[in-house]
Amino acid sequence: MDDPAVTQRFKALLLCAAGLVVAIFIGWNIGAANYLELVLGAVAFGGIFIAFFLGRFFWVLTIASSFLTGAFPILGGQITPFEILMAVGIAKFFVEDIVLRRARLKPGNRFDLFLIAGFMAIITVHAVHDRFGSRFLGSSVWGGHNYVAVYVGLAAYFVIQSIPMQSRVWAKLPYVALAMTMFDVLIGAITTIFPSLIFKIWPYYSAVSVAGIEEVLTGESVTGRVILFAYFGFVLILLVLASVSLRQIFNPRNLLRWIGLIAGFVTILFSGYRSMVLSAVIGFLAAGIRDFKYAVVLFLPFLAFVLFALSFINSDVVPLPKQMQRALAFLPGKWDADMAKDAAESTKFRLDIWSLWMHNYFPERPWLGRGFGFSREWAKPNALNPKGLDYRALVEVQNIHNGLFAAVDTFGIIGTIFFVIWNLRILAWTFRVSFQGNDASGMALRFLALYLAAQIGSYWWGALHVGMFLPQEFALVGVFLRLRHSIESKSMPMLSSKADVKGEIHEELAGV
Repeated sequence: MDDPAVTQRFKALLLCAAGLVVAIFIGWNIGAANYLELVLGAVAFGGIFIAFFLGRFFWVLTIASSFLTGAFPILGGQITPFEILMAVGIAKFFVEDIVLRRARLKPGNRFDLFLIAGFMAIITVHAVHDRFGSRFLGSSVWGGHNYVAVYVGLAAYFVIQSIPMQSRVWAKLPYVALAMTMFDVLIGAITTIFPSLIFKIWPYYSAVSVAGIEEVLTGESVTGRVILFAYFGFVLILLVLASVSLRQIFNPRNLLRWIGLIAGFVTILFSGYRSMVLSAVIGFLAAGIRDFKYAVVLFLPFLAFVLFALSFINSDVVPLPKQMQRALAFLPGKWDADMAKDAAESTKFRLDIWSLWMHNYFPERPWLGRGFGFSREWAKPNALNPKGLDYRALVEVQNIHNGLFAAVDTFGIIGTIFFVIWNLRILAWTFRVSFQGNDASGMALRFLALYLAAQIGSYWWGALHVGMFLPQEFALVGVFLRLRHSIESKSMPMLSSKADVKGEIHEELAGV
């Protein structure tokens, strides 16, 4: 264990194992209603939490908690673990860093600050008008939860820009994020296999299986989709791609990484979500741009071959599980009739939602949008589009299933311009991250670059809206920019010293 690299990997694996043990303990005891043991475990975990609170690892845990998809029913709303930890973190930052003057608030790049101020100013105007959704704190109906989440994410962005960064501590971020998704997978698996446990788990944590909910309500789940599996597989794939260059991926020494890639992709397919398959493809392309630059086009046939090979296997060799068929139903092939129908209905649903929004909501507030609020007068029947009446409740809470339309609905055209430019800048930075340098946090930087590239690339046509996408993006961008700046600042002295050596050599030659 004298090798620092081996020690670092051992610690990271130990951390993942500990996270998995905690996830299994919590999930099992909630499912079995062993609340006494759960309380005792919470006390023990609280002691560990205090230990984390005393160090910089607290911030790693806080940022990684943004990968959890569930929330706690607190104060009549759904408050996420990320929001709770950030509330503690803000108090910690104010007391330890501001009051004790160990650090000062750093806004970051001025142009980025200008862009963020552009779309957040519009959000703030709507928030004041809507009283920050305070009619139901945390309710997505009145926009309260979205306002809380976005401002918490913004606070994370500024705090992370300001606190001291320790490379060895932040190097653990990808593994802690994977542990968080493992917890969600465990809850999803339990509530899929035992749907009746949803009634016991839901009052404490909301990330339960959609397939389980469908089975409880209707007696069966046609598609069996579980989005929690997709997030785990997606993070696992990006973690592997961050650990190795695609130029070396076919090396026999990377057999375990290949197993990780296959396991991640199978998990995504098993979730049944086409959008997550496309996100994984974007993640591969981002890694290809990182390693091959413009030659990434040569990598496209390989991705196409893998996808169409799966279609061929399902059509002419052996049928894949139904969830996998639904996830691949956008490809040509002989798919299960129920899965193909469900995928087609999903596409039609999106088209109807988009049409309703464009004809009935967008014309009302085209330039500044309508924020996250709710206005009852917009819920009046529409004789021109009676079919859209079934979808008004979804559009009211911005469940438009299109990131671009959701941004325009939130910020309006003006704010969306600021929002798009800022995201394009982040996307450009993610493509500049390479394997150069030996900094301990390089792995975390590459993971964040791939994750942000894939999330930003897939957001514009995906199902997430601004209130779901932006909070985590703020937090992860803050870490990404800070790690990027830290690694670049460490490499500058090396470059300058090399330049000095070259200068001295030239001077000696000139003297000769």
